[in-house]
Amino acid sequence: MTSDSLRSLARLRTAPTARSAAVAVAIALIALLSGCTSSPIANVTRMKTEKVPAALETSQAVTIESASDKELVRVVADMLGANKAVGLETGTRVAVRTTLERAADEFATRGEDAGALEDLAMTELPARIAVRAGIRAARLYYDDGERMDAFKLIRKIDQRYPSHGLRTDAGDLLSEIGDSFKNDRRRRFFLFPYSSNAPQIYEYLSTEYPTHPRSDDALQTLAAIYEKKRRFDIAIERHRDLVLWAPDSPYRVESEAAIPRLRLADLDGPEYGRDSMMIALAELEAWLRAYPDEESRSQVERTLVDCLQRLADNDMGVARFYRTVLSVTGARQHAARALEYAKRAGNADQLEEIRGFLASLDEIEELGAPRELPEIQSPDELLRGDSNFDGQGPADLAPGSSEIAPRRTPRATEKEIEKGTEDSTSEGTLNDPLPGDDKGGGQ
Repeated sequence: MTSDSLRSLARLRTAPTARSAAVAVAIALIALLSGCTSSPIANVTRMKTEKVPAALETSQAVTIESASDKELVRVVADMLGANKAVGLETGTRVAVRTTLERAADEFATRGEDAGALEDLAMTELPARIAVRAGIRAARLYYDDGERMDAFKLIRKIDQRYPSHGLRTDAGDLLSEIGDSFKNDRRRRFFLFPYSSNAPQIYEYLSTEYPTHPRSDDALQTLAAIYEKKRRFDIAIERHRDLVLWAPDSPYRVESEAAIPRLRLADLDGPEYGRDSMMIALAELEAWLRAYPDEESRSQVERTLVDCLQRLADNDMGVARFYRTVLSVTGARQHAARALEYAKRAGNADQLEEIRGFLASLDEIEELGAPRELPEIQSPDELLRGDSNFDGQGPADLAPGSSEIAPRRTPRATEKEIEKGTEDSTSEGTLNDPLPGDDKGGGQ
């Protein structure tokens, strides 16, 4: 921020109006943004050909090994502009290029201006200079507390130079950035925890630097983070990546044991995911065979018992369904398989429940098969005399009927009701007794 902008801001602070306050904030933001300009290296323009000899002579007069950052930045910027000049003689261009690379190499090695180093990394200089400048700038950003700026710069360098020669140094710095975020209990603006930035750093390290010595630490930490958030499927993937990319890691045995445990934790209940249970069972048995003397063996054995009990419960759920539909054979098959899993698990209560279920199947078989009802081709067959049902049908409800079909009384209409007794002489009334009724004399 310049002195003029500070004086303007001080004058506006004395104004009482809200408008003046808004203008003051705007001026302050403009001043801050104007103060964040790039270094001369980022603003290089083509130098005129006639000015190149003088600029070269001035740059060559600087003692590169003892020059300050400001002097080195000036030499690099001047020589970058001179290198863009057209029509230079071959000897002059070689001298310009030599002076440029010497100054840039020295600045990339010991420079302290992180912004200028980042600008140098984005130039078209050889990768051995640009990458070194970028990694040093990222280190300076990190040491100054600008952790995300350091991470973003490493990512930019990787995009420009995917196979650069300082990947070990970059991976080390990425690991430090991730650990710094993970252990930071502070919050940005009192709302956003800084620790929430750790996963993206570890993800980048484990993805872009899978063979780095610290990638297994990143994967182990990621798996723990996702497990805590109950993202078991992603946690399983990170453990699998660790086993694949870091076979010599001290975390490998732990990750192999964690994979089946998380498979079981990811299930909603014993009714779902039998395939996942079977995979987990095979993984647990393989782990117990491979690591007979591991200290964590007891924990893996408990996970195995849990898996066996889940499989038994799964089979019992299917067996109960078959018993409901009176399929004794299917119920017995699944219950017998559940019994074998329960025996391996050693759960006495579960064994007692399964054996009681099998005993109930024996009782069902002793009662015989359920009665089969005859097939009815049409509703009329319910009223015919050849029906297999006991007792008679609705025909018994019609006294005096000589037919098997019930006798029905016609329903009087409203018009007939209104006519009342007018038609009683010719047709009778609605109150006349029906044929066969006791009131009419009957038979």
